[in-house]
Amino acid sequence: MKKLKRMFLPVAIVLFAVGAALASHAAKSLDSSEPGYYFDSSTSQCVSAGVDCSTIPGQACTWTDESNITHNLSREGETMCGAPLYKLN
Repeated sequence: MKKLKRMFLPVAIVLFAVGAALASHAAKSLDSSEPGYYFDSSTSQCVSAGVDCSTIPGQACTWTDESNITHNLSREGETMCGAPLYKLN
């Protein structure tokens, strides 16, 4: 019985540490904020809209420019800005 009690505390500590590590990893993955970019056809480049968006699917993240044109925002890539982004909740 004493041997069982001696093993219980270290096992409980290890289980607690593993649970805390998994919880902190899950919390980091919830932070899915990314800057949004739109494709400017006049310059053929991705331009930052200055808006943070989410990678979690939902309503499209948009930005309206000074000409009152609404742009769907995307991630910036090496060759294009094509992966869609979504509104932050």
